[in-house]
Amino acid sequence: MLIDAHCHLANNQELAQLQIKQQIKAIINCQTTEEWQINSKLTLHRQPLSFGIHPWDVNKLKFEEIVPYLEQADAVGEIGLDSVWTKNDIKLQTKTFRKQLAWAAKKQKPVILHTKGCEKEILAIIRQYPNNYFVHWYDCLKYQKDYIDLGCYFSICLDILDNPTIIKLAQNVPLDHLLIETDGLNSVEWLLNKPVSIADYPGILKQTLTALADLRHINSNRLATIIGENLTHFLRQAK
Repeated sequence: MLIDAHCHLANNQELAQLQIKQQIKAIINCQTTEEWQINSKLTLHRQPLSFGIHPWDVNKLKFEEIVPYLEQADAVGEIGLDSVWTKNDIKLQTKTFRKQLAWAAKKQKPVILHTKGCEKEILAIIRQYPNNYFVHWYDCLKYQKDYIDLGCYFSICLDILDNPTIIKLAQNVPLDHLLIETDGLNSVEWLLNKPVSIADYPGILKQTLTALADLRHINSNRLATIIGENLTHFLRQAK
């Protein structure tokens, strides 16, 4: 069983169909209301969908506008703070982030976090909103143990092949809180600096799984089962 805990379809019908055909369970990220409508159709309502105001979009979307979509979503996200890849005002990012966290905690919806450059700030904030958290592509040596101790799930991507920070994280996260992700084919192409085809997609997930299994000294089939169970547990409403 393969899972992709965080995937941007980027309007790719062929990828959505492949996921369904090969029974790859994936949380499909939606960042706009238009993307929500498209992804709902592409996935035939067979995949869990996440929705939230990404820190890159805080100047485009208002919280009140997205509440109907949050109600329908299986998870809230990806949401968070970013001081590296966007120049959006950090105060507006924080205000929008807190509104979504408060709503998710009240509604008991799990949350997917984007933490680029703001790992310390986000850690302090989410402690105020107890919930099920999944930190996607955490590429920071600092605060790993703090997030782990908070009970967060973490996704490991193909970066595990040669990124010391990801390798350390993959070694330390408890098995029952590990996930794998691609972040979508565009992100894989960015990471590898080369084109990636739809046909490559299952192999990318398998390569990530195998590398993680080798690192953790566990059979890859057994790890695949564990990760599948972890995704199910994460998606359950927070208690």
